Amino acid sequence: MLELGEPRLNLITAISNSDQEEKIAALLHSQGCNIIYRALNSDLLAKFLANNQLKINVIYTKNFMAPAKLKELSTKYSELRLIQLTEDLSSEELLNQLAQLTRPALLHQLARANNLIAVLGTPGSPGISTITNHLAVFKSAQVIAAVHHNLRPQSSAKVEMILASEFDKKLAVLAAGLTIIDAGSTLALTKTLSDRRMDALWLSHSLACAGNLIYVLAANDNGILYLDEFVSDFKNLVNPPPIYYVLNQQRFDRKGQSIQSKFLEVVGSFPTFQIPQDQRSIRSQADAGRPNHFWRSTTFHKQIQKIGNQLT
Repeated sequence: MLELGEPRLNLITAISNSDQEEKIAALLHSQGCNIIYRALNSDLLAKFLANNQLKINVIYTKNFMAPAKLKELSTKYSELRLIQLTEDLSSEELLNQLAQLTRPALLHQLARANNLIAVLGTPGSPGISTITNHLAVFKSAQVIAAVHHNLRPQSSAKVEMILASEFDKKLAVLAAGLTIIDAGSTLALTKTLSDRRMDALWLSHSLACAGNLIYVLAANDNGILYLDEFVSDFKNLVNPPPIYYVLNQQRFDRKGQSIQSKFLEVVGSFPTFQIPQDQRSIRSQADAGRPNHFWRSTTFHKQIQKIGNQLT
């Protein structure tokens, strides 16, 4: 028997198409729902229900099981609630139906706020935490970072390390000024948000509350490949916040020009920034709190300023 926490709505997915199931799972996790089982066929679904006498909601597609089997399950389990996915059922309509099944707290409690910025990037991407730190100094903002991100560089800005489970409490007492979230790395938000591990939970909370996103990638071939996958996946998100793409450690030689061209081609019409390779400027972040620091601007700092000026 499963022991499930009270705060989340318990759901089973019974969806024949794996791609559709993955998208629905990502949507549900991003809204604070708890998928306790992903049924592969009607027999396994029936077995799970027999072994777990819980108040459960099943999201299913018409071709997943025969009508007779559906009727049998709904008759046998009186507390079983069924929601059928159809081609014309939008994501918003699905969430509205789910909201009617339980208390209003179903939808994610983290409200999106314009003064919250989430900085994330590709796996292994240099500069996620560094750019977060520099932006925080330039905008006189504070940084929120995850406790499990214990190797991030130091900053002269205020940095508060918290657990993912403390996210909602922290946001409830935030000041009115700008706050920047060091959100970590991901290739595909829909896949990450359907993951239950700590990094995925942190990303899920960051996406739910951020008024703007900044996505950082390294200026190399791997960075472009990762970016292409992220951009393709990002289009599947429902009502995402505005996003800015940052090409980091850009070099201005022939190879760098090729990377730049590919970068602009992949991101299309999304706003972009390019930060040059400049280790001296990166290390100077420790002195960034000095009043005249930005008067001695390098190209690196000028790009940080351009990004910062786009943020509220």
